[in-house]
Amino acid sequence: MTRLRTLRAQAAEELRTLIATDYRPGDRLPPEAELARRIGLSRNTVREAVAILVTDGLVERRWGVGTTVLAPAPPASFSVTDLVPVKEIIRSAGREPGLSHWHHASVRPDPEVAARLDLSGEDPETWYVERVFTVDGQPAVHLRDWCLKTIGGRPVDLTPLRDVDVDFIGLVREQSGETLHRMEGKIQAALAGEAFATGGETAPVPLVQITQTCFTSSGSAIGYSVVQFDTEVVDLTIRRAFNNSAG
Repeated sequence: MTRLRTLRAQAAEELRTLIATDYRPGDRLPPEAELARRIGLSRNTVREAVAILVTDGLVERRWGVGTTVLAPAPPASFSVTDLVPVKEIIRSAGREPGLSHWHHASVRPDPEVAARLDLSGEDPETWYVERVFTVDGQPAVHLRDWCLKTIGGRPVDLTPLRDVDVDFIGLVREQSGETLHRMEGKIQAALAGEAFATGGETAPVPLVQITQTCFTSSGSAIGYSVVQFDTEVVDLTIRRAFNNSAG
């Protein structure tokens, strides 16, 4: 099974290169037998590789027509400086948000997360939510959120986050009654993991990772997030305003 997946991933990569160099949107690809001969792999492997490209939105299969190269969809644009829910950013780009993965649990955070949330005591537990947002069905943003179970004396329930239209910050603000003041963190490079697997294969692309801590107006840390972006699906932008007044 591992060998089969490796060949399928290899074939998909070789077909992507072939399409990028020899074909334009609207062109039809040769039959699978011809593609198999050109890249030196079996017809069955090529058929599975083409299925991956269909899932990725690179080509389209139509009965009686064949396999056609599609025009690449413009990436959804994300600002790393604006505090806007992921689903709203995706929709503002004219794309459809979805969730391909959801997990919720009570966990004992690792030392790094515990330090970010200023937790003390014997093995304090937090809520943990993991989600993978999709753009038009393609995995694009992997979110992991840790949150205090009680904020301002009020219990926090993160299960509503299984709905793509519910965002973490808005939910915590509503349930805790706290004024959330800021989020701060850092931007790093990361490698693609299982969250971005396509057709059973991990996407061989680098990711941009943002780690950030959410603070209340009193300076208390109540949530910590790790967000990973597949930059082949989304564009990250930075916006900065300048005060040009004299004095």
